[in-house]
Amino acid sequence: MPALLAATGVFVHGAGIERTLDADVRTALGKAGYHGVVAVTGRSVVVSEVSPRSADAVRAVVSDVDGVADADVRTAEPEQLLVALRGPELLLSGAVADDVERRALLDAVKAGDDHRVTAALRLGGTLPIPPAVVGRLVTAVLAGKVSDVTATVHNGQIAVAARVPDQERAKVLRDAVRDATNGLQLTDRVEVGPSTVSGDLNVEALHDSISRLVNGNGAIRFVQGTTAWEGHGTVLVQRVARMLLVAPRASITLVAHGTDPQVAEKRAQMVRDVLVGQGVSPALIATETRPAPDEYDPATRQVDVVVR
Repeated sequence: MPALLAATGVFVHGAGIERTLDADVRTALGKAGYHGVVAVTGRSVVVSEVSPRSADAVRAVVSDVDGVADADVRTAEPEQLLVALRGPELLLSGAVADDVERRALLDAVKAGDDHRVTAALRLGGTLPIPPAVVGRLVTAVLAGKVSDVTATVHNGQIAVAARVPDQERAKVLRDAVRDATNGLQLTDRVEVGPSTVSGDLNVEALHDSISRLVNGNGAIRFVQGTTAWEGHGTVLVQRVARMLLVAPRASITLVAHGTDPQVAEKRAQMVRDVLVGQGVSPALIATETRPAPDEYDPATRQVDVVVR
């Protein structure tokens, strides 16, 4: 029995060390202005999803944290980029390496006074194509004079979905996109037929983009045992709402986690209120609660956004 208790004491003590290191590393990275997914095992720290150009700096920051014996930094792979045009709204969703690349991307996609650009971009990843090529893609989409277009870029491929009035307009759009993104494999999902008010947005791609945005910015979380916002809070939910505006037919489920069902439901309603306040139809939003044994793990006190 003493040996068992001793072993248990070591385990609990070890868990305490990991919790402290996890918090200290996250704090250090935040103060230094860097981003990444932190995992701690013993005194070894792994930071993944790091911008390639920030890898050395992140390794130095983590190594300087007291108690860290080993620091492993893993850079982010190029992620999917979503470009969606819905009437006057142009949505860009994906990941950029840093604020410099974000600004270069926004400068490249300036669409004039007739379109509003919503850039739901998270830091710490990489674009699948350079900002200049994204700019050419956006110009091609706008030049096609089609109000509902969705383009996703990933792994050297671009998939374009749109509904156009005739074959001539379809050819113009295909040729413009192909010329703008020379070298990418084109998956053609352009359909000829009457246009619709809401368009045929790739909802699966939108859900994936929202998940990447939310998870890459600390998730929609609350202070343990309360309904107080944690982290980016309402700002992050507002960015999600802007993305949802381009999919007015999609159904949205807010899945709230927590030890107290009433608190979890209140958290879901708070997120719902922010979405509705930004223009998302309340009729499209449903809420669910998921029980959690405790709320030490941040994932057990968050609200997930599921788009179908």
